[in-house]
Amino acid sequence: MPTFLKKKFSQNFLIDGNILNKIGNLIPAQNLNILEIGPGDGKLTDKIILKKPKNLTLVEIDEELVKELNKKYFKYEAINLIKSDILKLKLEKKYHLIISNLPYHISSQILLKLILLEKNPEILILMFQKEFAQRVLDKKLNSLNSIVKCFYSVKLNFNISKNCFRPIPRVDSSILTFKKLEKKLIKRNEIDNFIIFKRKLFTQKRKSLKNILKKYTFSDNFNLNLRVESF
Repeated sequence: MPTFLKKKFSQNFLIDGNILNKIGNLIPAQNLNILEIGPGDGKLTDKIILKKPKNLTLVEIDEELVKELNKKYFKYEAINLIKSDILKLKLEKKYHLIISNLPYHISSQILLKLILLEKNPEILILMFQKEFAQRVLDKKLNSLNSIVKCFYSVKLNFNISKNCFRPIPRVDSSILTFKKLEKKLIKRNEIDNFIIFKRKLFTQKRKSLKNILKKYTFSDNFNLNLRVESF
C-alpha cells in the first residue's frame, strides 16, 4: 500500500483479495471500453485487466499515484492513464462501463455527472459509503434517487466491511450496479427543469404539493394535498 496517502483525496485502499475478485467478476464481458475512476494503487485495475478490456482508461488525481501507475502499466497498450480531477474532466468518449471506489465526500457529485453524461455508459459498478448507497436504493423517492431512477435501474451487489480497507475508514461500504434503462424517463432537454422541480420538492418535504407547486398545472385526479415525505 502506498505510504503517501492524502486525506484530502479520501484515500482508503481495498486490500481484501476476495472482495476485489467479486468486484472484478461483476464486469459482464470481455472487450469492453472501460473507465476506472481513482485506481489508486491498481489492485482493482489488476482484476479489470483479467477481463481483457478493449480499452481501459484510468483517471487518477494524485500525482504520486499516477507515477506509480505509469511504472506498473507502461507495457499495456490498451491502458490510457489520465491525471485529472474527474469532476473537471470532460468525458466525451463512449464507455461501455465505468467502475470506481468513489471518494465518499464527493460521491453524489460524481454519480450525477456520470448518469447525466451525453454518452452515458451502459453499466456503472460503483462503491459507496453504505448509508449513501441506501439513499440510492431507497424505495421512497429522495433528492438523489429521484433523478438516478430516470436513467438507470440500480441493484445492491454486496456490502463490504470497513476492515477490508487500509487505512480503515469509519464506515462500511456497498457495491451497486447501475444498468441503463432502455427508455429514459426524462428527455435530455428536460433535465435542468427537472432538477429545479425536484429541488423545490425535496427542500420543502413537509409542505403540501399544493403550496410547493403553485406555478405548475396538474390533472384533476392528481392529489395536491399530499406531502413529499409521504411519497
